[in-house]
Amino acid sequence: MKEQIRKEMLGRLRDLPSQDRIRMEQELTTAVCNSDEWHAAKTVGVTWSNFPEIDTHKIIQTGLEEGKRMVVPYSGKDRVMTFHEYLPDTAMSRSKFGIMEPVDKRNPVPPEAIDLLLVPGLAFSETGYRVGFGGGYYDRYLAAYNGHTLSVLFPFQLFKDPHWEIEAFDVPVQKLLTTAF
Repeated sequence: MKEQIRKEMLGRLRDLPSQDRIRMEQELTTAVCNSDEWHAAKTVGVTWSNFPEIDTHKIIQTGLEEGKRMVVPYSGKDRVMTFHEYLPDTAMSRSKFGIMEPVDKRNPVPPEAIDLLLVPGLAFSETGYRVGFGGGYYDRYLAAYNGHTLSVLFPFQLFKDPHWEIEAFDVPVQKLLTTAF
């Protein structure tokens, strides 16, 4: 069931008209940067997005401009994810999953130092459960993370009830931000 949802959501994300995508991404960036969680956070964890994901680059840039410590994930061995500080001159390379990650993996930022984590996903229930991209990295990370979690999503990614099995290791995202279609 999750694979079917992943395939459907990726298709809908790819097929979204660019003018709708641009408008909604701008609204979502504004919503994140105006949220109480964002204002309270000193360190923010966020994935360096790739199309067709919702663009996070403006969120990262805004965080840097506001003096926040921005950290991006590295998907390591044994499905263990770590976060590393991102600065404009940080060298990035494409992982085997096609994700941009920091080249220098020394000095990971511990979970307790991250105030806000923007959690990616493809489908979300109103209660915060999500279908991710299938690697399980975020599920493992969230199991030991105690800070605030937030996800941004387009309206078609939100489901009143999960249409997928909620598993024992699933951790719901605390706050979902979406926009009108």
